[in-house]
Amino acid sequence: MPTVLAPQAIRDAIAQIRALTSKPFAMNLWVSTEDEGARTSDERAFNRSLASLAAHLAELGTARPEYQPFVPTRFEDQARVLLDADVPTFSFIFGIPPREMLDECRRKQIVTIGTATSPEEAAALDEAGVDAIVASGFEAGGHRGSFLRSAEDSLMGTMSLVPRVVDAVGVPVIAAGGIGDARGVAAALALGAEGVQLGTAFLGCEESGAGRLHREALLGPNAADTGLTRGFTGRLARESGTA
Repeated sequence: MPTVLAPQAIRDAIAQIRALTSKPFAMNLWVSTEDEGARTSDERAFNRSLASLAAHLAELGTARPEYQPFVPTRFEDQARVLLDADVPTFSFIFGIPPREMLDECRRKQIVTIGTATSPEEAAALDEAGVDAIVASGFEAGGHRGSFLRSAEDSLMGTMSLVPRVVDAVGVPVIAAGGIGDARGVAAALALGAEGVQLGTAFLGCEESGAGRLHREALLGPNAADTGLTRGFTGRLARESGTA
């Protein structure tokens, strides 16, 4: 689920999922939910950031975004909902939950899956006692979940990262990033991964909730035109060139 969801919204989402299926499911949270300067940024800073976009917004006939004060979301409050609901699997990025939280997951038999963008992060997650580790390569869509070094310094490709993580940890490794067909799955498994995580490959499905134009772009001839940006949330993330 998106990191911005309030605890009650997460509680509601879990109830909706359980109403639709009895199968296991996972909930994903950001361990680190707040960046430096989030509490001090004000409306003047917001207006300055929009100044360079004013002409583009006018050309498109798009309404100017309105300033919304920062409302902090505590990871601990979000995670408490997952623990109280005994979700089958708790996955996370941007860090490692407190040890007492991971201990509670073990007592409740909640599977924990951490995300690593480097062998060093994988080793830290393994030492913390997670059940599995996602090795998220440079090619992955969405945010770069780095937490030991900057995202720019943690851009190892998936097929290079996976075997190094496999060699560094003692738990199952799940490969992620740039894998979209059976060849990629076979390659990841050959490198030692015990599972593969696909995301963008499923955004083309109607059930994903992506808009029609977005789905068409993902299936079009320029789908590989992507890049890294901080333009969405301030954290490094991969975007489509058609975004």
